Amino acid sequence: MGSTGSGKSNSVVSIIKSILSTTSNSRVVLIDPHGEYASAFPTAKVFRINDSANPLYIPFWLMNFDELAFFLVGAKPNDDQRREYRLLRQKITEKKKENSKLKAGEVNINYITADSPIPFNARNLWYEINWWLNASFSETAINNQIKEVAEVINEGDASNLIGAQFKPYNISNKAPYKSKHQEMYSYEKKLITRLKDSRYDFLFNPGEYKDESSQLDLHNLLQDWIGNKQRLTILDLSNVPFEVLDISVGLITRFLYDSMFWGKESTYTGRNRPLLIAYEEAHSYLGKDDSTRYAKNAVERIFKEGRKFGVGAMVISQRPSELSDSILAQVGTFLTLRLTNSSDQSIVKSLAPDNMNSLMSLLPSLRVGEAVCVGEAISIPTRLKLELQVPRPDSSDPKLVESWSKPFTKSDTNYMEVVTSLREQKYKED
Repeated sequence: MGSTGSGKSNSVVSIIKSILSTTSNSRVVLIDPHGEYASAFPTAKVFRINDSANPLYIPFWLMNFDELAFFLVGAKPNDDQRREYRLLRQKITEKKKENSKLKAGEVNINYITADSPIPFNARNLWYEINWWLNASFSETAINNQIKEVAEVINEGDASNLIGAQFKPYNISNKAPYKSKHQEMYSYEKKLITRLKDSRYDFLFNPGEYKDESSQLDLHNLLQDWIGNKQRLTILDLSNVPFEVLDISVGLITRFLYDSMFWGKESTYTGRNRPLLIAYEEAHSYLGKDDSTRYAKNAVERIFKEGRKFGVGAMVISQRPSELSDSILAQVGTFLTLRLTNSSDQSIVKSLAPDNMNSLMSLLPSLRVGEAVCVGEAISIPTRLKLELQVPRPDSSDPKLVESWSKPFTKSDTNYMEVVTSLREQKYKED
């Protein structure tokens, strides 16, 4: 941890390079929200949203039901007494049970629940909900309003989010009758809004991991992320809109943790081949409040229980005082670069012995790349200097005087690409 410009990125590169150079079978996954680290690790396996060579896919169906309900329709766990919430759970379970024969192996249908990471098509789910809401029937009693007596004009197209069309219901007591299956009216509106939001394409349309008909399964995703030869995998989230950063980090973390948990005794993963996950800019998605609930809950689980299953974590932050208390309480070692904020300094000072106050007082005046190390990794708190790494991460300071002194071409079109990137919420490809 350290204030902006104190040398955090260089320190991260130094630590990871040391791990990779001194061990032959290590595994590191680096969560990189700003896309800074690919330049520092030319041989790493880098996954990016919309990348042509190594696109980053995070299938939405990896979520458990509570996460799915919140993400798809904004429902919360305390809604479990509402009929529509229970119906949504039932429909998702049914959709998942239809897909028990998967590429990674057939799953016993009796073990499949709404929480199981089984692929299903969210558009088909919307289509079915929409169908029952808008249908008209030749029968009026709710128990008799079944598909066989529906007055269908056009079946629609689920893949293009086009609902089925029906004969208009009669306002008098004559056929066709209005559908009495209206429980999920509000959910249907929220779900189609979510599906039409292009920011979520990498979740809803994850390439060959899209649904039950896809050619790849989760074992392929694990092989890419933690089974590749490079040993360091960088998940570049720079093209992920900030609004879904929490969801993305939470899903990545929980998937990796669960794979280590259930494979803890396997020879190629779990306790027999531990995994380190590094979280850059952690204060953005591991804060104290519930606005970052997905990521925080998943990472807290690693800090509380990951050791037993071979999962470790490194958190990088410029504002440690804003981080989850549960995470800070479980950290074993702090590497602290220059810190100028008193509340951030107090976290480090509380860990050091009382006779080390003079060393702790140096925190605001440390030079770039200097750090104080406190914790289990070192016998006594120590001041140290980290070497400048080459190649560098793409996080260096701008050359202020040089940039302000050189001329530039003035044009009415200067900012067109910038505005397009802003609107699409993605960086322009080189």
